[in-house]
Amino acid sequence: MLSERLTREKTFEDLMQEARTQIPLYSKEWTNFNPSDPAVTLLENISAYTILQQAYMTEITDSTKEKIFSLLGYKRNEGKNARVMLEALNVNTPVKIPSGQRFLVGELSYETNKEFNIYGNKILGIYGKHNNVVKDYSALIDKDIPLEIPVFSSEPEKGMEIYIVINSDEEISDEINFYVNVSEYGHRNASKGNNLFASIQWQCYTDNGFCDIKCRDNTGCFLVSGEMRFKIPKNKIATYDELPKSGYVIRGILTKARYDIAPRIATISGFLFEVWQKETKSICYTFSKKEEINVYCDILEEGYIQIFVREEDGLYYKYDRVGNGKSVGRLYEMIRNGFGSYTFKFDKEKYGYAPGSYDNAVKIVAYSEEIMRQFDLGGIYGYDNQTIELPIKDIVKESFSLMVSRKNKAGELVYDFIKPNCSKEGDFIYSLDESNGIITIKDASDYINGKMYLCGCAVTKGEEGNVRAGTEFIPYLYETDIKFVNPSDGFGGRKKETLNQLKQRFIEDLQKHYTAVTANDYEEIVKTTPELCIQKVKAIADKKKNQINIAVKPYSKKEFPVLSNIYIKTIMENLEDRRLLGTGIEIMQPVYTGVNVHGTIYVKPHFENSREEIEEVIKNNLDYINSEKNFGDRMNFDELFHKIEALDCVDFIYDLSAVPQNQHNVEMSGMDILPASNCLLYPGEISIELNTME
Repeated sequence: MLSERLTREKTFEDLMQEARTQIPLYSKEWTNFNPSDPAVTLLENISAYTILQQAYMTEITDSTKEKIFSLLGYKRNEGKNARVMLEALNVNTPVKIPSGQRFLVGELSYETNKEFNIYGNKILGIYGKHNNVVKDYSALIDKDIPLEIPVFSSEPEKGMEIYIVINSDEEISDEINFYVNVSEYGHRNASKGNNLFASIQWQCYTDNGFCDIKCRDNTGCFLVSGEMRFKIPKNKIATYDELPKSGYVIRGILTKARYDIAPRIATISGFLFEVWQKETKSICYTFSKKEEINVYCDILEEGYIQIFVREEDGLYYKYDRVGNGKSVGRLYEMIRNGFGSYTFKFDKEKYGYAPGSYDNAVKIVAYSEEIMRQFDLGGIYGYDNQTIELPIKDIVKESFSLMVSRKNKAGELVYDFIKPNCSKEGDFIYSLDESNGIITIKDASDYINGKMYLCGCAVTKGEEGNVRAGTEFIPYLYETDIKFVNPSDGFGGRKKETLNQLKQRFIEDLQKHYTAVTANDYEEIVKTTPELCIQKVKAIADKKKNQINIAVKPYSKKEFPVLSNIYIKTIMENLEDRRLLGTGIEIMQPVYTGVNVHGTIYVKPHFENSREEIEEVIKNNLDYINSEKNFGDRMNFDELFHKIEALDCVDFIYDLSAVPQNQHNVEMSGMDILPASNCLLYPGEISIELNTME
């Protein structure tokens, strides 16, 4: 540990003064304490070094803090670019969306990561079927009309079916994506992957009848809004004509139906493809050995292209484009096929050099003009932690790579392409601070005196990319009548977590309720039980029984909902590992008691809606089911009285009473009503006589 003397903050002047006062104790001959004396100069240097050493020993750097958090199991969340699903509208002929296609939303750029084919598929109809009765839900296709359709009825049963009919006059992809917008009631906690309430068997119609297909269902069987991704055996799919509209059919059969809230769908959008919020500044393509390579990329149009080939010796060499009188050497031919589409050719017989037999034989690097002017990052000097500031910030880490050059034994320049944090021994190792655009060289290895160049890089706007649903995306440098719209919000976009944000997350996690001790702990744990929709919770300690009694009300469209066995079992399982040993738990069903209100009230003349206003105040004050009031909250009669009295339309209250419909779950305290710890009040019979003073 550091001594107290070292940890005390001392200035340079303090140290010099201490040294001067102690000089006579060690040397009587030293009498010149002026700065001109060489010994004083030595003291000044030693004091300055001590100050620097003391600061270094007592300072906790950001990297040290980050390592401490890492020991505790906390690491900074990496930055991510937002993901958005797009629907193509007004498609009349098949269209190919190439990899790297850009779309613009204002100043935001989005790009595809892979190629997609849009065939002009459409959802023709949506139908429900049960006991051979077919119901038409095709209105779900119309996004301009807000609907809430219970596709499995208000009482879902095992065996109910839903059919999605697709036009069969166009080719269909082997993977199709739908987005289902569900009308959610209440707040449902996130799932851990186990659907407690329902399961659906998905099938498509083929020449051999219906066959099972794979579905990645993010809706939890229509419990929440989300994507549904189907794998289609497109060579086997056939037309189905036993519904009002014929076409290709995807069928879902309800094989488990224990819904707590019957699902209601608002819209279904189909045939989506994904784009990612990023703007590629430079890109590096890798190809195996080929004589001809075809590439589509918008950036190629800017004309800043470099090609590197791995020859038989396993090293990459830079190739030049044929021209300028060169007829032999490391050369390639380039042919422009159309906008963004190019072919690159290599001919060993003609030029003497060509790619070797490797999976990564050719690297084609394309730069934007902005990056080409700054892609040279300078030399590699070999000292510890050499840092280089990049010309960009907020980098997509997965897209980033450096190109480093060195000389081989023959004195020729050879190149290597290296990702951040490569840990292979003997490699060039560097770290990337993507937020601030800084690289730090950890090990220069054999690359000392070499040079560094930007290779692949893309930038992102983080959270800004999470655009709202219904936004139109404009293809970059591509005119078309097709309209591209996102049926759901963008999600996932974020910038890399800062150290302060990591610290705040750590503090918040320390405050989370992992073990239940107080009543509030139990309430928080119950309310956040995965997959459940819980509206109200009240925990009461019974010290005599050493037990916690917990009243729970689920969200429900039923007037007086109770807890199902699934809810009770799931809540108990969630509490079991988090309760204190020896503490019992009882989950109490909610009970409901109506309160009748009678009275005579004198109102002012010329107020037309007096009765409605008075009854509204009474209902709001007594509605414990839908308001913020909780189990067991006292109904204060004076509060109700004064709220009515304060209405502009009320002259005075002649008589008023509030009486519970039964005494089973409530007690009276004067005119106040005290509900039991699992009781919620609701407005009963309201009988108010209104009079006007003449």
